[in-house]
Amino acid sequence: MTTSNVSIQPVVPALMPPTIRFLTEWVTGSEAKADEHLEDHPFGGGSSFVAMHGDEAVGIATIRWESRYAGFRDHGIPLLHQVSVAEPFRRQGVATRLMDTAERLARDRGAATLGITVGLFDEYGPAQRMYARRGYVPDGRGACVGATPVSEGTTVTIGHDLILWLTKDLR
Repeated sequence: MTTSNVSIQPVVPALMPPTIRFLTEWVTGSEAKADEHLEDHPFGGGSSFVAMHGDEAVGIATIRWESRYAGFRDHGIPLLHQVSVAEPFRRQGVATRLMDTAERLARDRGAATLGITVGLFDEYGPAQRMYARRGYVPDGRGACVGATPVSEGTTVTIGHDLILWLTKDLR
C-alpha cells in the first residue's frame, strides 16, 4: 500500500460514517464512544482530520481546542488529542501527514504551542520516536497518571493512562 492513495480531509458530515467506523474499530471500541469523540466538533470544541483510502477511513487526528488538562488550558495550548492509523497503513507516513495538517491548522488559528500526550509502555514506542522527531518535548512534570504527576516512590500500573504531556513550539 502507498500513501499516495490516501487523502487527508477535514471530517465533514459526508465523512462521518467512515470516520465513526474507523474510530469504533481502531480507537474507541464502541460506536457510542466514537460519537462522543466527535460530539463537540459542531460547536467549535474540536477539529478532526481523517485519512481516506477510497471510501475507507484509515486514520484520524483530533484537536481539542480547549484541553481538559489545566496545564494546557490555562496557557491556551490546544491538545492534539488523538492520532491513530489503521495497522495496514502504519509506518507509511499517514500519521505524519495527519500531524502536519493538524499543526498547520493550529498555527493558522493562532496557537503558538500545541500539546500532545504519549503513553509510556512499549506499544507507544513508534509514537514516542515520531513525536520526538517532530520537536515535541516533555512539559517538565514527568510521568503522569492522567493529569496527575507520579511522585518518586509511587507504585503505578503500566497502562494507557500512564503518560507524558508534551508540547511543540509552532512558531
